[in-house]
Amino acid sequence: MSFGPEYFKAQALKSSENHLKRAATFVALNIKNPLFQRRMGKGSASVFVRLEWPGVLSVVDPDTGELLAQSAPGRPDVLRPGFMPPVPALGAAGGHSQGGHDGQPAL
Repeated sequence: MSFGPEYFKAQALKSSENHLKRAATFVALNIKNPLFQRRMGKGSASVFVRLEWPGVLSVVDPDTGELLAQSAPGRPDVLRPGFMPPVPALGAAGGHSQGGHDGQPAL
């Protein structure tokens, strides 16, 4: 086994990855969700905007709790892949959203 510069670089990278994984787990266990929540807009057009771990931005109807939009993790301006927004014209036949991230119901 060679202990040249490439070996030491690989070990340093592995150590950094391990530190990051442990830190991410630590944050996930100790963070308070939502990180940010505020009403955006006024009157009937207002919505709740939430930022949750791991960087998911959600837009929620304050009256029904229905999830109107949800971002991909870490990409607040990109819609989560597979997200289907509510379609009012479909009503109960399919006009509801898929719930919160990771299949959790919207709050």
